[in-house]
Amino acid sequence: MLAKPSEIQLKNFAVLQSHYKFTPLKKLHKNIYELIDGYQIDIDFAHQAKKKGEIQVFTKISVNNTEAPLPGYSLFIEGSGIFLINEVDRIERSVKDNLKYYSTVSIMIGYLRNSLSNMTASAPLGPYILPPIDLKDLFRKKNEQAKSFKK
Repeated sequence: MLAKPSEIQLKNFAVLQSHYKFTPLKKLHKNIYELIDGYQIDIDFAHQAKKKGEIQVFTKISVNNTEAPLPGYSLFIEGSGIFLINEVDRIERSVKDNLKYYSTVSIMIGYLRNSLSNMTASAPLGPYILPPIDLKDLFRKKNEQAKSFKK
């Protein structure tokens, strides 16, 4: 079946910085996936309006990047994407807001997920694949953080 292009377009994507560190495992783990599932994942993002309806989105992802990381990978990646919403005047506000916020962050996480996988492709534990992220929860936490900054 033919796919209909979305009203949102990714005009540019760039990885701004990335860091990778491997901490050797002191003992062999029977299940590496259990170890990796224990990694803390921290994601942050910001939207900035640009010219003529363009939106720039900055996204940071830290994986097991704590003061006392678990063995294996400690990863950090930061990227920026520039998006354009086509026919912005014809789209309902709720649809436009969904595209502007949720879709842009989802797309950025997807591109950064791929970059993390590529960064660790030749690493000792094999490629790290960022698990699916609950965007609704991520946005709820972002809103709570914004409210606490206003106080």
